[in-house]
Amino acid sequence: MKWVLVFCFLLRCLVVPSVDALDFQIPKLVDMSGFGTLLGNVPSAQFLGKSLQTSAVYGRVPRSDLMLKSATADITAPSSGSVIYIQADAPVKTLFSFPLGGAMAIFHPERYISVISGLDTSRIIQSAEANQSATPRELIVKKGDSLPGGSGSGTYPQNVFGLRLFDAQNLCWVNPIFLSSWILDRTPPVIRTARLTKSGDSALIDISGVAARDTRITCAQGNYRIYIDAFDTIVPGSPLYSAPYRFLALLDGKSVVDSSFATAKCTEDGLSFLGNAGSSREAVIADGLYSVGTISLVRGEHDLQLLVSDYAGNTSMLKASIIVR
Repeated sequence: MKWVLVFCFLLRCLVVPSVDALDFQIPKLVDMSGFGTLLGNVPSAQFLGKSLQTSAVYGRVPRSDLMLKSATADITAPSSGSVIYIQADAPVKTLFSFPLGGAMAIFHPERYISVISGLDTSRIIQSAEANQSATPRELIVKKGDSLPGGSGSGTYPQNVFGLRLFDAQNLCWVNPIFLSSWILDRTPPVIRTARLTKSGDSALIDISGVAARDTRITCAQGNYRIYIDAFDTIVPGSPLYSAPYRFLALLDGKSVVDSSFATAKCTEDGLSFLGNAGSSREAVIADGLYSVGTISLVRGEHDLQLLVSDYAGNTSMLKASIIVR
């Protein structure tokens, strides 16, 4: 209980600078699945025969971590800092609103907090104590330290880790993908489906099918919610799906929607992704499409462009002509 009170106090009271000032580098790894990825999409690949299936604990929601696969049973600490929280492997929600497995939270000199999951908790303390400073009972982790992984019996399979980064000033989890300079990604995201839904109406208009046939959509005027099913791969050749980074809608050449997986804001109802209300389930509809924003369609003819980009700026696009009556 003491750890919980101390950690919650830190989350609310820290003054945090820009992430650009953070001395933080994600170590070079075998594979990665990104921030915002739906857990139900990840099992296209199997880690050592163990699939990360959607469960009652997780639900079908965007993830707030980077899932990292290491070539070894250890992971390199991405930054230096003081250990402020340690938990044993647990497949249930604990202090956080998501299961962590064996994990530790590290307070960095730049006043961000990172949470690394999938660790061997019996060796975490030993590893931290080996670098202990002169301050009594203070556990220190140094950038580049080897952190021991768990056995794979819990939330994260063996050799698989979760990495989260918390911005305490803005009360949000930050997408740390830009802190992995070793990745070279030239492959754009794939748009599988894009749909419009009129406010107060459950009917879906399939934009992707219309665009493929080069025909026009006819609809009534009103406000329409945009839903997109798209995926990306971060590491070249990876079998793992990841969420794209940014969703942009242009109506008659003007930007009307611009949402991204830059952060997930903390609200009383849960995490808010893509500008949607918490909980995080609000960012996704039942069949796995992201809710990316709302546009207003008035009578006349309109050109709609949907652009989906990854963190490196690689972009895919759908176009549709719309007649509003």
